[in-house]
Formats: sequence, structure tokens, C-alpha cells
Amino acid sequence: MRLGRLTLLALGAASANAFRDTSPFFLASTSEILATSSNIKAATGVLEDLSSQLSTCPSDYYVIASQPGVHSSDFATRKSAPRLGAKLTGKDKAIRSSMIVKEVAGVLEANQIQSIIEKECGAQSTLIDASASSYPSEFGAEPRIIYVDFPMLSLGADRAQQLSDNDGLLADIIDRIPSSKKYTLLYVTSPREFEGSEGVVYKAEDSYQDPLRMELKRDYSAHESQSTPASNKSLFREYQYLTPGLFMGFLAAFFFLMILYVGIRALTSLEVPYAAFEKDTSASVQKKQQ
Repeated sequence: MRLGRLTLLALGAASANAFRDTSPFFLASTSEILATSSNIKAATGVLEDLSSQLSTCPSDYYVIASQPGVHSSDFATRKSAPRLGAKLTGKDKAIRSSMIVKEVAGVLEANQIQSIIEKECGAQSTLIDASASSYPSEFGAEPRIIYVDFPMLSLGADRAQQLSDNDGLLADIIDRIPSSKKYTLLYVTSPREFEGSEGVVYKAEDSYQDPLRMELKRDYSAHESQSTPASNKSLFREYQYLTPGLFMGFLAAFFFLMILYVGIRALTSLEVPYAAFEKDTSASVQKKQQ
């Protein structure tokens, strides 16, 4: 069961490329948090779940890691983020709660999560710029938010190495938290930009709108080009005139007409003699004679 959960997300190459404008979300905590993993979920839904769980202030420290420009396929191997993977797969025995959302539809803003914790728990924030590679050895009194801002991953060959280095830096920051204190790690990502694409990323107009009404903005240019009718095609090749529904309607109408025809034929075939409508007077005449 633990193995199946990790593959840190071994999402598989085929399923990993199914959604280009999505990115994963990870949560690991030494506190008891009722978090449910999911394959795909709207960003507003994830934010609502986190708001309800973090409003109880379950931990002393909250490490919010913001990693822009990634896709679930970046975590397809264990070497991508081994320390993060250990926390999500049960190898780190200190972790008591974990949550994995493989595909977050939309943009989940890390500063929104930060605002919720600051408001509900009265926590102070410490900002760490990961590109500067310098951060304090102590983070002050709890409750405390440690906001780690990672740079966007490159699209070059050093992409995997950069992600692994960020994983090591994040693990070092967490190691500086006192062992007697509880912490919650929230690993927030944003969708990756693909080469040769327009980089269309869905953004919700209202961060608290109903997720069932959300529409994902995807690139339909290839589909539209295929569906454009060619001028040299005939109408019968381009359009379908006899649909299955229309065919079934004709078939039902044919049976109804046949039943009506048989009924009319049965009525018209009835032969009744005219004498059947004449009154029989012979019985009354005999009574009078008696």
C-alpha cells in the first residue's frame, strides 16, 4: 500500500501528460490532519479543504514551499525528490498525516494558504528566498510560517537536478525545526510551461466559486483545425443525415402504422346482415293469439 502511494507519485508517463495545465500538491505533517488524497481536484476545492483543516492550528510550524513551473511528470521517479517522497510514503516515521493531489486543476496560490494560517493561528511569517541559498538557523517562536520561495524550474537538461537540489534545501530547512515541535509541510506548485506552446494556464476568476462550474481552458487549436470542413468534400461525407435516433424514430413509426392498418382492416372486414337490426315480431304475435 505504501509502495503504491509513492511512486512519489509514479503517475506513469501516459497519465502524467494527460493534463498540461495542472500541477501536483503535497502535504506532510507530524500532526493529525484529516487530509484525503486525490488524483485530480480543483484548486478551489483544495484550498477549501486546507482552510477547514488548518483553521484548527494543528502544528507549531508551517513550511510552505512554493515551486513554480512543475508538472506531475517531474515527480515520476524517486530520484526527483527523495526526501519529500520519504515523508509521503511512510518512510519518515515522524509523519502522521499526508496528502497527495496528483493533478490540481487551476492555480493554487501559496500566499492564500499563508493568509489563512496568519489569520486563523496568528502566525508570523519568515520568507526564505531559495535562489539566495541563505536562511536563518532558527525561525523564532511558534506559531511560525516558513515560506520557501523556489525559482521556476528551467526547461533544460538541468531540470531534474534543480528539482533534486530544491528538495535537499527544503529538507535542511525542516531539519532546523526543533524535534519537539510539530510541523506541517505544504508543497504548492504551479503548472509548467511547455516548449512550443502558448502556455495557456487556467486561472479562476473567483477563488471561492463552485468547483463544479469550473471550466478548464485548454488548447483546442489542433482539434479545430481537424474539424474544419474541406471544400472538396461532398455534403453526404461531411454531414450525417440519418442518425441512430432518427432511424429508430422511423422504425417505431412504421410499426405503429402497421398496427393501425391491421386495426382498420379488421374493422372494415366485419359483415353484419341487415336482418340483425330488425325487430323480431313473431314472439309478440304468438302471445296475442293465445
